[in-house]
Amino acid sequence: MAFGHFSQGQPPEDPVEALRAELLAVKQASGLSYARLGARTHYAKSSWERWVNGKQFPPRAAVESLAAALELDPERLLALWERADEARADATGADEGGVGESANGAGEPEEPGHGAGGAAVAEADTSATPRQRPAGRRRLLFVGAACLLGAAVSVAAVLATGGDSHDAPAASKAAAATGSAQPPTPQCRAAGCGGKDPAATHCGLDGQTLTLTRNKDIVIELRYSKACAAAWGRITYASKSAIVDADNSAGDSFATPVHWGNDVYSPMVAVTGRMTAWACGTQPNGGARECTRHMPVPGTPQG
Repeated sequence: MAFGHFSQGQPPEDPVEALRAELLAVKQASGLSYARLGARTHYAKSSWERWVNGKQFPPRAAVESLAAALELDPERLLALWERADEARADATGADEGGVGESANGAGEPEEPGHGAGGAAVAEADTSATPRQRPAGRRRLLFVGAACLLGAAVSVAAVLATGGDSHDAPAASKAAAATGSAQPPTPQCRAAGCGGKDPAATHCGLDGQTLTLTRNKDIVIELRYSKACAAAWGRITYASKSAIVDADNSAGDSFATPVHWGNDVYSPMVAVTGRMTAWACGTQPNGGARECTRHMPVPGTPQG
């Protein structure tokens, strides 16, 4: 499916309006109602109505989910979202004495059991969380730099012993807190990432969902890192002992069960060249197994 591209005209100068116009164009091109859009993306139809009509600013996770649900290359939509988010942050920070930005971008996840989706996708990685910048943030960061640096050291100590339960490590949160412009460098690439943890290798920092599906209540996502040329599986709304695995067309496969909580991600498999990758979720005790579509490297010509 192609993007609307503002009906072939010039995009609005306001980045926020440009994003809204593109979301509207994508929705119209899909021919889907708000209810069907919500079912496919696992966000409530009322949230999509507000986002598409400019009543609220959408979270990054919702935009990413939209691209995955409609089989779109996410790079253009996410680039528009980034520019719009920066414009909103600049507008908020311009008034040092103003009131901080309201958290009005959070979407209402679709209630389990309603619509075709039947579950809400909880985007846990840092890149998928809508940024909320209170007014005066730059000044506060400057004044409290020493305190924040100490906090970052404490966070690093915690990570060294425990780590994060999601595919984007908490180290990225520490970097954001200190205002660092140098995020951690990915520690592997392609075949070198096979069987490795996307959080420990920092591959989760640019993770994006390529496609998703369901196995009853379990939401199964195929996650991908361009920097690491690797993919992994993630399941949410799962029970203990449910299993997620990531596989590629070269024959590599790595699996991990849910040990606690209701979500888990698998080790990585390489995805390069003409290779494809997919993720599967298996119900506990050898129950039903469902897999996502086999996905190539984003942008790879097919045929």
